[in-house]
This record gives sequence, C-alpha cells and structure tokens, in this order.
Amino acid sequence: MGEVLEDVQLHQLFGGAVEMAFPQRLIDVSDFRPVPDHQEVYADGGEDQSLIVEVLEHQSLVEDADAPQHFFRDLVAQNEASTSHFDGNMPTEGMRPSGLPEGASFLMASGTQVAAKGRQQGPAAHNHIQVLLAVIRLPQHGTDIVVSLNSPIHIVEGSAAAADAGAGPKQLHATAPQLFHAALSSLRIKDYGLFGA
Repeated sequence: MGEVLEDVQLHQLFGGAVEMAFPQRLIDVSDFRPVPDHQEVYADGGEDQSLIVEVLEHQSLVEDADAPQHFFRDLVAQNEASTSHFDGNMPTEGMRPSGLPEGASFLMASGTQVAAKGRQQGPAAHNHIQVLLAVIRLPQHGTDIVVSLNSPIHIVEGSAAAADAGAGPKQLHATAPQLFHAALSSLRIKDYGLFGA
C-alpha cells in the first residue's frame, strides 16, 4: 500500500464525537447547504470527490457479510443511479479503526455507479463514479456507521460537475483507495453518547 501523497488534517465530526483524518481540500458541505443531522459530508468541488459519514440505525436482520452490499444498494437508490456494479467485499487487514468495542464489526467494499450529480436528471448528466464503502457495525449501540468515498471515473459534459472539475476521464479514483484507507485507520469514536442509549 503506497503512501497518501497529500496533507491530511484531523477533523472533528458530529460535534467531536468522532474524529477522522482526511485532506483539507475536502470541505464541510454544511457550510454551504443543509446536511441531515445523521450525516457529515465533505467534498472537493474542483475534483467532484466526496467523503460521507452516516450514523444509521443498526440493521439487525442483515448479516455482517451482507452489510456492505446492503448499504451500497441504499446508495444506489439515494443517488438514483441508472446502473451500478457491486465489486464485492474487500480485505480489511490493517484498516480496522482502533478502539472499537468488543462485538463491533468492520467491513469494506467497492463498486461503481452511473448517476447524475445533485438534482440533475437524464443520461446526458450521468457520471461514472467509483464508490468505496466501509461499515462499522455497533449492535450493542443499535448503530451502523457507513463511510463512503465517491470519486469520479468519467464526468460527462452535461453534468453540473463538469463546470468545476472538467469533463472527461478522471484519475483521482486511482489514488482514492489510499486516501480511504488512511481516513479509516485514523477514525476514532470518542463519545458513544452520539448513538443514544
């Protein structure tokens, strides 16, 4: 695994209950538009890359091994992707955040989606996107944490993203796994009160 070639900064998420390190170029989207309380969204408009952390209700009927695909399908539905491909679960050796409680599970997966940005519609606005996904399952806290990194593979000319990131094939997805792994290995849950009782 190569080194991440950009400076990272430790960010405090959910009022300091969670911390994670990632590049400063990813900025807090809530400074510009409303973001649901259960989400932290950071994005780089110039690259059309986004990092999202979601605190969700634990899906007790979903087996651990199936959880990444379950949440990947949720993202496909949320993004109204025209097509998608789930590549499968990924090895997690050396990636598990330290300090997770006993009984917690950590899983990773990857896939691709073809979807429009924001509220755009129609195939002329559909970009090809790499999705890296991690799930931290905390059944004792009734919580599943989903972390996703979305990186463009190809941006079409009709996409709103083309105005800032430019149309055509993109290279950032090639180094996205390194960024994602570094972010995940830095993740710390500092206050389990975030998850309620």
